[in-house]
Parts: sequence; C-alpha cells; structure tokens
Amino acid sequence: MRLLAALFSLALLSAIAPPLGAQEPVPAAVQADSTVEVRLRDGSVLFGRVESQTEMQLVLITRSGARVEIPRSEILSLRAVAMRADGEVWPEDPNYTRLFFTSTGRALRKGEGYVASFYLFLPFVAYGVTDRFTIAGGTPILPGAFGRVLYVAPKYTIFDSPRHSFAVGGLGFFAPESIDEGSLGILYGVSTIGTRDRAISIGAGWGYFVGDEMGSGTSSEPVFVLGGEQRITRRVKLITENWLSVNPGVDGVWSGGFRFIGDRLSADLGVIGFTSEGGCCAPLVNFVWAFGNQKAPR
Repeated sequence: MRLLAALFSLALLSAIAPPLGAQEPVPAAVQADSTVEVRLRDGSVLFGRVESQTEMQLVLITRSGARVEIPRSEILSLRAVAMRADGEVWPEDPNYTRLFFTSTGRALRKGEGYVASFYLFLPFVAYGVTDRFTIAGGTPILPGAFGRVLYVAPKYTIFDSPRHSFAVGGLGFFAPESIDEGSLGILYGVSTIGTRDRAISIGAGWGYFVGDEMGSGTSSEPVFVLGGEQRITRRVKLITENWLSVNPGVDGVWSGGFRFIGDRLSADLGVIGFTSEGGCCAPLVNFVWAFGNQKAPR
C-alpha cells in the first residue's frame, strides 16, 4: 500500500513539474476566436483574440487591433481569459470545477489540475487524465486528529458545454492499514447551468459502504445540493453551497462567502452552518492553486 501511494505521488509530481533542466512543452492549440493571455519566455504578457494558429506559430489580434505573429517556441504559457464588452480582461476562475467543497458539473481538461487545501489541513490534488475524466485524492496533514485515512474522488463529465455540464463521480474514504475492511463515501451526480461567472449547480448524492465486515450497500435516501456562483468584480465571486437531506435525523448544511480570484491562485472565505438549532456558524477557508494551461470552455 505504501508503494502504491508513493507511485501515485510520483505521478502527480511528474504532472505538475517537468524534470530538472527540461524545457517546458510548447502549449497546445487553443480554440479559434477565443480570448487568451499569452506569457512569453522574455517575461512579456499579451492579451488578444486568436486569429489563426499552426504548429509553429500563433497569430493574435490585440485589443488595439494590432496583428502579432508569435512563434510557439517563445510561448511560456497560454490560457483562456474573459473579455467584457468594455474591453476589460477578466481572468478565468482557476477553481471553476468546484464550489466550496462539492464538485460542479464542469470538467478539468487533459493536463490541467490543481492543488487545494480545505480548512488548511485537508489537502487535495486533482488532475485531468482526459478532457472528461478527473482523478483526485489526498490525506489529512494532521493524521493524529483524524486517524490515517486516504480519500479518492474520481469524476466523469458526461456532457460539457459553455452553458451546461453534467457529471457523475464519487468520494471514497479508506484507511491504508486496514484497506481489506472496506471503504465508505458518497456517489453523486451534478448538473451546472450557466457560465463560469454566473451559474447554479444542482446535484444529489447517495452514501455507500463496502467491506468484508460491514457488507456493502447504498443509501436509499439521497442528499441534495444546491449551489450558486456570481462574479461581482474582476477578482471577486460570490459562492453559496447548501446541502439538504430528506432524512429528518440528518442536519442540512448551508454556506456562503467570497472567492478571491488570482491568475493561478484562488482563496475562499465564508461561513458554514447547520440547520439544527444552534448550528451557526463556523468560518470557512480554502485555497486552490491551478497548474497546466487553462483552456477556454467548450
């Protein structure tokens, strides 16, 4: 089990950083007519609309109307950005596949990923294996407080367009020292309607358990989630995520707050509470750092 964990960690590190001394790969093609941010190896940054592209060069139309031919060998990074009607460039939310905790229906593209920290001590790493399939996982950095546990979260996006996405996935927990005893977690489906700047996400999840001692099965009573996101400025987005159970013995969860958007780093700051009496409130703090060339929405 330790060998498997070490190999998984090595694969993630290989995806995040190239070998020492290796040149970064030339960014792949982007969607025609999309607005992009191009960072060159000399340190300069260009914004513009993609007019045409080949394996050797990218032709960009800047905001001032200038036509710039850029050799691909000079491109350090390339990512999609949003340009408003007034010409102002807004960076894409680097954490567009999640709300505070739950997943949206959107997919990471192949080669994209992120390193997240929920409540500072619950790290999470995700990587787009294909344009549809994402694998994620982590372990608490304070194992003494929770016991040794690993969590794994595969996700497959069935449908993905700029304004509507639907995905299915799961979140499983298991202890590496007693993996034969099984695991438990949740299986879910989620749909996101809207753009990356303004959308609602609606989903449902069913708890499951698998193991030699406890048998196996899935809960017949789903937990529903309703979330929303609204961009209010170039660097700030409102986020809400709310869970509702049909089981009267299970409390619901509500949350709301802000996401502060950087070029690669985003930070969530909000409050979380429960529907039970005296269930309010606790602070909510998350950080996400994205890697890979962020591409335009489908």
